[in-house]
Amino acid sequence: MTNRLKRTALITVLFAVFVVSSASANAPAPYTLDNGLTVILRPVPTANKVAFVVLFGLGVAHDPIGKSGMTHLLEHLYVTAAAGDTPARDVEQFKERYPAGWNAQTGFDFTVIAGIVEPPEFTDELKDVAARMAALRITEADIEREIPRVLKELRNMYGGFPWLAGLNHTRAKLHPIPEGGQYGGAPKHLQTITHTELQHFWRTYYKPNNAILCIAGKFDVPAARESILENFSEIPPGEPPPDPLPTPPPKTGDRHRITVKPLVKDAAPLAAIGYAPPALGSPYYPAFLIVVSRLFAQLQPAFQMPKVLPVYYAPLADPTTIAVQAEHSDETGIEATLHQLDQHLHKALTAKITSQDRQQVLNTLARVLGKVDVPSFMWHENLYGFAFIVARQYQLQVDTKTLTAALAGVTDADLQRVATRIFAPEKRITVVIELEDE
Repeated sequence: MTNRLKRTALITVLFAVFVVSSASANAPAPYTLDNGLTVILRPVPTANKVAFVVLFGLGVAHDPIGKSGMTHLLEHLYVTAAAGDTPARDVEQFKERYPAGWNAQTGFDFTVIAGIVEPPEFTDELKDVAARMAALRITEADIEREIPRVLKELRNMYGGFPWLAGLNHTRAKLHPIPEGGQYGGAPKHLQTITHTELQHFWRTYYKPNNAILCIAGKFDVPAARESILENFSEIPPGEPPPDPLPTPPPKTGDRHRITVKPLVKDAAPLAAIGYAPPALGSPYYPAFLIVVSRLFAQLQPAFQMPKVLPVYYAPLADPTTIAVQAEHSDETGIEATLHQLDQHLHKALTAKITSQDRQQVLNTLARVLGKVDVPSFMWHENLYGFAFIVARQYQLQVDTKTLTAALAGVTDADLQRVATRIFAPEKRITVVIELEDE
């Protein structure tokens, strides 16, 4: 399910890795209930609303083999099925409940559920959040309503919008899923998922032991603590997430041609090249960030919605893939377009490192390192972005001090190691998106 939050929130979530602020040192420390629920409270004095974010440690990587799309479908059901005093609802009714913003999203290793409400609605919203974790009432009618919506999203992801198709097919080739699975779900698998399987998966894993509750905005901290204890403490902890799927090796070095039928006017064919980024704790990660920031500086200024997103790297939402893509035409040709992408990447990998490069990482990747000091009160217009980043930062356990120091010590030799280990031609996926003839 795609979110409908403000574009500023999307941009922040797309490029931020973590937030360190002068106010965060004085923020309440995260704490854990006896049943394993991690709670993070971030009051924002200047805010006039409250964001509730529940972040589960479950995602695409935890779909059962042969049931690709289980977590994506459960994400839909989690927000639309009946729970507590709230009856079952369709997505339009769900959206009406959160006019200030909402999100429901399944990532590779997480699921996030979020809504923004007025402060007087705090108690009722917290009860609803707890009810969905404790007593979600999934019915056959819910499944029949939501499967078509999941299938529609998949059509959009892999074909309806060429620039999305380029990114999603690139990720799919880099991270193949066993038995014909697909990031977000395989249609043939979704049709086999039963009501019993969904109930069991929710009852086993979508529980406090696998969840972070982050609340940001205008609320009273002592009252929130008391209400959280009252509503969540009796929920069974649940079991640890299942082991991530075993993934077959990607067929890197290949070129994949995919024909799609776009849903938008003036769509153009495109080419994408993609790579698997290093892990956040990898010794290659600081130098990798410099390469990414250089690519953003070269290509991102010309980006305007709904044109092709030239550089894709989402350290929080999708740390699995970096992709660079561009439209091509009969005049330019696919080979010329790929050559152009190669030139941008070559420049990002080979230019000598300067002090401007290090500052550019901070500027381009928006609060990537602790030296970018943004007091929490400045997040009052983007409470969801703030709460999601704080929760995901905690979930990923990024060592900000170590990463900051490592960035300062990146050398030209480190860039060359990244060129060899991460961006080597044999590690590349090339995807060419062609348009179906009318």
